[in-house]
Amino acid sequence: MSLRRSLAAAVMLASIHPSGAQAAPWGLARGDFYSELRGSFFSSESYFRNEDEKRTSLGARFDEQTVTSHNEFGWRKNTTLILEMPFVSRTVVPDGAAGRSSAGLGDLGLGLRYSLHSGRLPIALELGWTAPLGTNRRLFPGTSGSGGLDGGELESLSSQTFSDPATFFSQGLQSLSAGLEVGGAAGRNAYWTVGTGVSTFFLTPDGRALRSIVETLLPFHRGLGLSLDDVGGKPDRTADFATGSAELGIWVRPQLLVSGAFRGEWSTYQGGAYDRLAAPVTTANGPELSVRRFLAGPRLTYRVDERMDVFAGSWHTPGGRNALHLDQYYCGIAWKHTGLDRLAGALGGTKAH
Repeated sequence: MSLRRSLAAAVMLASIHPSGAQAAPWGLARGDFYSELRGSFFSSESYFRNEDEKRTSLGARFDEQTVTSHNEFGWRKNTTLILEMPFVSRTVVPDGAAGRSSAGLGDLGLGLRYSLHSGRLPIALELGWTAPLGTNRRLFPGTSGSGGLDGGELESLSSQTFSDPATFFSQGLQSLSAGLEVGGAAGRNAYWTVGTGVSTFFLTPDGRALRSIVETLLPFHRGLGLSLDDVGGKPDRTADFATGSAELGIWVRPQLLVSGAFRGEWSTYQGGAYDRLAAPVTTANGPELSVRRFLAGPRLTYRVDERMDVFAGSWHTPGGRNALHLDQYYCGIAWKHTGLDRLAGALGGTKAH
């Protein structure tokens, strides 16, 4: 092993800590791949509450450590297959009390990125699906997002035994998402990306599909006094979100990339009691938890060579509603074989095309 690779591995092993997968408009050619192992941690004691988005104490400390395997494969022409598997450990420590911990595999993520246009203005359509891996369905809370958090109930709900925990609405739910990503170069040493999308979460696919069909055929059903909050005798735990993202990266040295990214999500629809097991309550935190979550942070990537990166960075929450306030730190190592140039973000190599 070369000295450069040995130093890169040592940096990674010294501190394993990230973010979720980076959205990108670049597709991989058939037979190419990108794989990374990353870890992250944060400790949060506050959240942004419902009525005025003010940062408020949880009455507890919420800790999380995650190790994630993220992989992308050039599958067919213009089509990239994405697979992500996290292992998560979480602990809730109420003020003045002993902590309660939970660990296990998080939510499996599968996706397809279809390249609509390549070259100087890459455009891609990305479709995704997440579902609980099942090894610990009581993992507290779910890993597919943090929408619908009623921070005032975090401490009490964390101590209960649920067959389908719902303190975070994503626990026990599946999700489908679609997003459009666009990018480009800014001079010789910088690149940018912007993206927008939608996602939907649901307890059962039949309930989500049936509800969507009825709403399409009868868009005026609520005006007639009809409710779809309980479809087929099952709680209609569904939620829809709009999402947005942006990233700017600059090569400040031949092998050092500095980038900054932003992500946001906004709830557009919520079904009955999607974020809690009991019926919604009429208080400052109900009956429906309107969710807004914003994340922003820097990332440093050291391009060891054409086939290896090491990286580190952080995510921070500048604002939101019914969302945790967190300062998350991460690092990882990536292996790859791609034909992309150095302005293709994390997927790229060392050469300018």
